[in-house]
Amino acid sequence: MIILESILNFDLAIFEFFESTMRVAWLTPIMKIITMLGDDGIFFIALGLVMLIFKKTRKAGLVCLGSLLVMTLLNNELIKPIMERPRPYNLTILPEAAAKAAAEYGKDFDWIGCFGLVDWTIDRFPGFAEKWNAGYVWPGIVDYMSSKSLSFPSGHTSSAFTFAMAISLVLKNKGVSIPAFIFAFLMGMSRIYVGVHYPTDVIVGAFVGILYAIIGYFIFAKLYDVVYPKIEAAIAKKKAKK
Repeated sequence: MIILESILNFDLAIFEFFESTMRVAWLTPIMKIITMLGDDGIFFIALGLVMLIFKKTRKAGLVCLGSLLVMTLLNNELIKPIMERPRPYNLTILPEAAAKAAAEYGKDFDWIGCFGLVDWTIDRFPGFAEKWNAGYVWPGIVDYMSSKSLSFPSGHTSSAFTFAMAISLVLKNKGVSIPAFIFAFLMGMSRIYVGVHYPTDVIVGAFVGILYAIIGYFIFAKLYDVVYPKIEAAIAKKKAKK
């Protein structure tokens, strides 16, 4: 209980900092573009597919796409449903959000995650609900997502860090790795900026994104090293027969 309240207080403090200091008119359209590039991972998938075309980056492309698959399975299909954390803009309207989700999807969303051990309802904390209502400001930069949409950890951030780490592990090129990680950092910042993720979602999203890439690298780099030479040999043999 005390730990959860501390986490939410930390998140609220960062939101208030963004509201008072970071959120300015000229930066808003930039952050909106960055955050939209992460929608459904399409941008990163497209980059991975492009890399598959060229022999020099083919292995990196496979590892990036494979790592994104690992991220999707573990992050979106496993961790998020287990944690069942509501989006920041739902935290002040939990009963209404849960009822809407239940009516729309036929499931009772009580926002009690981690096998019933973590209750995200802020009304249990004396004075905290009022503090959150006063401190968290929905900026309206992007549209509200579905009431079913879960928050922890950030999928956009995980995707960006997964891609950055995967491409770094394969190419080992600072000229590629540094821009990739800078973009991943900006992706995470954009999710806080537009108000759809808690800062702790982003921090954990970055950490697990790197972990997903490491897992993906050991699986798909090995797969590439075993399978691709055989494919090349088969193609060469076929050409030789002609």
